[in-house]
Amino acid sequence: MRSKRLRRAGTSGALVAAALGTSMVVAPASASAVSEWKCYGTQVERCATVWWDEAEDTYRARAKITDMPGGGAYEVKVTNVKLINFDGDRLVTVKSKQDYDGWHDTEDLAGTATVDPCDYGNPSFEVKATFSWRGAGSGEKTWSPDQGWSMFCD
Repeated sequence: MRSKRLRRAGTSGALVAAALGTSMVVAPASASAVSEWKCYGTQVERCATVWWDEAEDTYRARAKITDMPGGGAYEVKVTNVKLINFDGDRLVTVKSKQDYDGWHDTEDLAGTATVDPCDYGNPSFEVKATFSWRGAGSGEKTWSPDQGWSMFCD
């Protein structure tokens, strides 16, 4: 069994962020700070995060969409969730989940299987997903937060 120690991105996180073209989560090593949702939208809220399981030291992509109270009374779904790694040259999908479980009245949540971030030369990740809603108006958008997540492995 391999021994590993993970720690969150610190000052050199800016270098990884520059490579990803996104801002970097710089947080203490705690699940509540690390696995914080990044959300956008008012009538339909779209959220994504690279979820860190602190006990297992694993990452996975998670996405959710919510029809907000007082909005347009939309049905919602989230599909095509991807955990993406920057391998030094390009972005590569390392895990994905189609999640075609249909439309939901108020909220849908989907997530990929987990990965050990230390199995990758550059343990920097982001998440993308397709968010859909229908009702008084309709739309579909592939979206990801302008955010990256990183681990340093020793």
